Amino acid sequence: MLPKAAFDPILTARLLGERLPRRIPVAVRVSVRARGIVLRLLPGRGLEVVAPEGVGPAHLIQAVEARLDWIAAACDRLAAEGELPGSGATPPRPSQLVMTAFSRQWRISYLDKDRPGCAATVRGPDALVLSGDVDDAVAVSAALHEFCRNRGGELLRAALAEVSRTSGLSYSGVTIRAQRTRWGSCTAKGRINLNFSLIFLPWELCRLVLLHELCHTVELNHSARFWALLERHAPGCQKLDARLNSARHYLPLWLEQGVTAFPP
Repeated sequence: MLPKAAFDPILTARLLGERLPRRIPVAVRVSVRARGIVLRLLPGRGLEVVAPEGVGPAHLIQAVEARLDWIAAACDRLAAEGELPGSGATPPRPSQLVMTAFSRQWRISYLDKDRPGCAATVRGPDALVLSGDVDDAVAVSAALHEFCRNRGGELLRAALAEVSRTSGLSYSGVTIRAQRTRWGSCTAKGRINLNFSLIFLPWELCRLVLLHELCHTVELNHSARFWALLERHAPGCQKLDARLNSARHYLPLWLEQGVTAFPP
């Protein structure tokens, strides 16, 4: 039976944890900006549940139970890349790199060399070699980060140009960044900034971000006119946009380590 006392995030987190398919840490926080209940499975940290003000434990439990299949699948994905959060173990080095948005994949092998840092070198169409101090998780993460920002940036630039051509929405330039809190942004002069980690999202979410920023070249706000414009180019855009709130579970585990950490 649910407690009738005032909302207690710690007790609520324990109740939610009892319903999960795996034992992982759970954190609950209340946000005055939240428009709905958001679930995030964060590598190295566990499940975060963000609740709007006034939402009680019963509604949070319903939200978690409704997404148990998603939670189980996300946990399996993290387990395949490394130990789930809370185990205290060091995750193993990744064996593959997948840029989901563009259906690109590389097998990763490691070459230990007596030098600081790591470097990534492409060997053939689907092989990537990391050489250097390959036992240093931060160095491995930094090398993969640089490779993905460069190679993924090329793919994102080409994709933005194509989406611009087919939508008729123009832009003045594009910059690829490692933004910590945004998938993308647009300046008043029509220059678009894209987070390189978009390459790890499903294409429909990546494309939505591209269109979202292109629409900002016409409507530099989130007014009704902006959403109407985006809806014309991406029907059902608001449902897709809601999926972006919890899309960080698509990011690979190594991206959350060391210098490449992305805070929630």
